[in-house]
Amino acid sequence: MFFNQMRRQGKMTVPPSLTPARPMTLSEKLLAKASGNAYVQPGEVVFASVNLALSHDAVASLVAKTFYKHYGERAKLWDAQKVVLVADHFIQVNDIRPDKKASVMYEQMVQFAKDQECHLFDIISPGEAAGICHILLPEKGFVRPGMVIAGTDSHTCTYGALGAFSTGVGTTDMANIFAMGDMWIRVPQTLVFELSGTLPPQISAKDIILFILGQIGCAGATSKVMEFRGPVLAQLPFDERLTLANMAVECGAMCGLIVPDETTWNYVRSRTSQEFEEITADPDAEYERLYQFDLSHLEPQVARPSKPDRVVPIAQLEDTPITKAFIGSCTGGKLYDLAQAAEVLKGRQLANGVSLFIVPASMEIREQAEALGYLEIFEQAGAQILKSGCGACINSGLGTLAKEETGVYATNRNFKGRSGDPTAKNYLASPRTVAISAVKGKISHNLD
Repeated sequence: MFFNQMRRQGKMTVPPSLTPARPMTLSEKLLAKASGNAYVQPGEVVFASVNLALSHDAVASLVAKTFYKHYGERAKLWDAQKVVLVADHFIQVNDIRPDKKASVMYEQMVQFAKDQECHLFDIISPGEAAGICHILLPEKGFVRPGMVIAGTDSHTCTYGALGAFSTGVGTTDMANIFAMGDMWIRVPQTLVFELSGTLPPQISAKDIILFILGQIGCAGATSKVMEFRGPVLAQLPFDERLTLANMAVECGAMCGLIVPDETTWNYVRSRTSQEFEEITADPDAEYERLYQFDLSHLEPQVARPSKPDRVVPIAQLEDTPITKAFIGSCTGGKLYDLAQAAEVLKGRQLANGVSLFIVPASMEIREQAEALGYLEIFEQAGAQILKSGCGACINSGLGTLAKEETGVYATNRNFKGRSGDPTAKNYLASPRTVAISAVKGKISHNLD
């Protein structure tokens, strides 16, 4: 905080990088551009200008208090048009029981947004958000290739799917960003994941990222960038790219990055008319490590409790009856995810004793799913369709696991107590697998 105050008063400047000319990776180029340097290299600390700052109702009020404490009660955002606040985390908390603290934090966020005149995605109806921030921001055209994005949420890495350097930061760092518009960052190494082969039918991005987690572990990419490449990406719809980038943080990564291509450009241009710069890595850039995975024979994957890297092919999983299933969150509530679930559930019923909860990740997705008939399929199958928001993924609202329950969730984390009682067991799988499991009454990838 001291250094940012000195910079604000004009008593401190950041010299340009003295790094000699060298080829750079995509993430290095993004940080070089953002820091005003010709070149950067891994390990170097830079001040990177931020193009977009995100916070939500679970953290924004704390950021606001820190911001006012250190920069004055009359302090203003460095650029209100580059700050987005979203009500999504605690939106469903009162579905089960009132939570005064959550309500106060939400109200403080709304007041801060009004005072600062920044972007706010508020509650649109009782208990319902406009959408989960990590889906909502790309959907509303805030995210474009070439940007540097910071958010007070670890899954801010999702926006790397659009070719942005996007990472989670703490409350103090975000208070600094609110005031100064930039952040300290140590330039990370990049790990490349070359995904080749022809993806088998009904295998999803969730299966791919769970497989990778099983290979490298939850600490396998700590403080690094995971860059996804290869012909498999061309076989994935855009929604699926968001899943890969979203769960990079489960490997410890700062950012999950996908080089922009025609799929990216088409999506971005369908969401915004704002221009963006196409930045690519140098052909001879150096990477810390290259992982090569031929996914031609990849089987559906599942993560056992209580870590996302305890992964095995479902065919190798012991017989595991379930009582709850959940399809939603920023990882599993996109339109493609709901389409996969609807394909399974059409004309079928949930197994006795199993509850299935489905949460569209945004209102736009909910409306599209309704128009396509997915919501009717879910209702006829016996599933409960919940309002948009983070919900059970963060142990809030309906769909959480009670004592000793076992569930399979299309979310991103299965730590003890993450989605319910600490005695419960939470398995992670793709939306398709979750839907099949809800029909079979046990974790399964096979309807036969």
